[in-house]
Amino acid sequence: MKPDYQELVDEISALLGVPATLEGRDFALIAFGVHDGLGDEAALDPVRTRTILARSSSAQVRAWFEGFGIARATGPVRIPPAPEAGVLRGRICLPARSRDVVQGYVWLLEPDPGPTEAQLSAAMRVAGRIGALLAEESSAEDAVTREFRRVLESGGAGRERETALTALQSALGPDAGDLYTVLCVTPWTEEEPPSARRVPGTAAACAAPLTGGPQMLALLVRVRTGAEVPASVLTAAARLAPGSATVVPSVMAKRETSGPSRYSSTTTRSQAAAWS
Repeated sequence: MKPDYQELVDEISALLGVPATLEGRDFALIAFGVHDGLGDEAALDPVRTRTILARSSSAQVRAWFEGFGIARATGPVRIPPAPEAGVLRGRICLPARSRDVVQGYVWLLEPDPGPTEAQLSAAMRVAGRIGALLAEESSAEDAVTREFRRVLESGGAGRERETALTALQSALGPDAGDLYTVLCVTPWTEEEPPSARRVPGTAAACAAPLTGGPQMLALLVRVRTGAEVPASVLTAAARLAPGSATVVPSVMAKRETSGPSRYSSTTTRSQAAAWS
C-alpha cells in the first residue's frame, strides 16, 4: 500500500493554518490541502489552480521556482509574490529530503502574519517524513520500471518473456494481482520519460524503441474495474505528448492457465507496431 501523503499534507496544513500542496521533485502533484476560504482569489492564483487541475506545473513555472534554490535548500524557502508570473500570493517551500537528496516539495501559501520558527520547525519534521517515504517509494518504482522495460524488450513469447513477466510480478508486490493495461504514446521525442504520477494509476513509465520507427513512451497502468481504460487515464496520457501523438492501450490480463507467470499481454491489430 502506498503511503498516505494526504494525511501528512493535512498535518502540515493544521500546524501552519494554511493550505499545503505536495509535489514530487519533478513538480508532479501528489496531494493538496482543502481551501477553507473559497472567496480568497489569491489562494487560488493561476499557478496553484493549474497545478491542481493539470496535476503538474509547467516547465516555465518549474524553472522560475527552482531559481530560488529550492532543490539545494535544507530548510524553508520564502518566495515573494510575482503577479506577472501568476503567483499572486507569496509561497513557503519546504523541501522534503532524504539522505541529502530532495525528493519533493511542500508548498504553503504565505500567511499574514507568517508562521513562527517553532511552527516551521515542526512542519519541516513532517516534510522529512514525507521525504523518507518518497525515497522508499521511488526505489520501489525504479524496480518496477526496470522489470517492465525487460518485458517490453523480451519480444512476444518464449522463456525470456516468461522470466521477465515473473520478475515484473515480483516487483509489483501486493499489487501484482490487479489487472493492468499498457498505454503506448507514439511518437515520444523527449529524452526522459515523465513521472509515473502524471497519469493516474501508473505503476511504471519508460521510453522504448519501436522497430523501424521512433521510440514510444510505455505506461503500465492499473485498471481497477473491468478491462476498459478510464477516459481520465487516456486524457492524462495524451497530455504528455500533444499534437500528432497517439495513445494506444494494450491489456495485460491475468493468465487462466497455470505457469510461472500470472500475466500475459494481448494486443489488437492497431497495437502490433508498438509490440514488434
